[in-house]
Amino acid sequence: MILGVNHVSMSVPDLGRAIHFYCDLLGFKKLDRASWKSGTSMSRTAGKILTVDGTAADAIQVSGPNLLLEFFQFKEGNPKPQDPERPVIDHGITHICLAVTDVDSEFARLKAAGVKFLSEPVTIAPGLRTVYGRDPFGNIVEFEQATGRTDATESALRTVKGRLSMLALGVVFLAIFGAFFLWQTPSLWRGPLTPSDMDRYAAELQKNVVQPPEVKANFIARVRAWAATDDGKPVLMVNMMRFRDKLGELPPDIKFKGTPHEANAYYESLVAPLAIKRGEYPMIGGAAQAKSLLASDTGLEQLDRVVVMRAPSRRAFIEFMADPAYGPTVPIKHAATDVILIPIDSDMVIPDLRWIVGGLLLIFYLLIRWRRAERALRNATRPA
Repeated sequence: MILGVNHVSMSVPDLGRAIHFYCDLLGFKKLDRASWKSGTSMSRTAGKILTVDGTAADAIQVSGPNLLLEFFQFKEGNPKPQDPERPVIDHGITHICLAVTDVDSEFARLKAAGVKFLSEPVTIAPGLRTVYGRDPFGNIVEFEQATGRTDATESALRTVKGRLSMLALGVVFLAIFGAFFLWQTPSLWRGPLTPSDMDRYAAELQKNVVQPPEVKANFIARVRAWAATDDGKPVLMVNMMRFRDKLGELPPDIKFKGTPHEANAYYESLVAPLAIKRGEYPMIGGAAQAKSLLASDTGLEQLDRVVVMRAPSRRAFIEFMADPAYGPTVPIKHAATDVILIPIDSDMVIPDLRWIVGGLLLIFYLLIRWRRAERALRNATRPA
């Protein structure tokens, strides 16, 4: 089983120049050195490996952040020189690649030190730039910058694809949030209700809402008065309910038997999809724990359930009530409860502070962890 790459080896005519280039200029660390003379047991062992008899050599290994290089200067064995200007496309191992964080600064630094380059740094793709240079013996060394790469062993194409995919994902998420924000803030793209709008909605309410004529007329008149001052902004609907002692009479076409509590739960299950369709959702709701803690002669001391709904606008809530599917559910609600429906402004809405504090602490914790991990990675990849 192959575990991975251990080292890359080169035969060079001058070990000192190799050490100067790779260690002094590129920052590799000198590790183990070795040498052998012709006629020794090491020379005979090398002959078995290299299939060349009578060699003598000096050798050294140098290490970079994730690369081990090995150099041999053969003094005997008749090593043949290579063309120091050979084209990169010739057959054989063409180059080694070093990942860098800033290819332009490395290019300027090494060029000032006398390193020969084949060209100026070239942009291959967004965030991917590279340049080829030669070591003192003509071996090609590539210096490659892939923006966002944290692991030097990761391929540049994968880094670029990862950046582009994250960018695309960010654009998708931003588009989703933008669409959701516009859906929940119709004042940005739909104006307040006009008299002609209300005439149309009143006709739909008259047609679809199932109520006694006088009750329906009063209801529509109140909706008209409320709509007349529409500012297009979100609205909170406060539902204050008191359950009846027993379920009131229902129209013949509504086949339901149960307690007022069960009828109200049935009503809420029917209207929930209609509300969500128009961006309405409950912000808070629950059963009353006790009578009003303040004495009152208004008859409102005993409430059984309170629900606060958020609607994106008055238009959205009126469209909800004018929906043909909503109108027939009204008798169920009134058979189960006495209800007061009060629209209020959403000027002050404070979510549960436990989630706010917990969320902020989690964000700070993750930021600290991220900064520490980034610092550790930077220190680990910094040349010695």
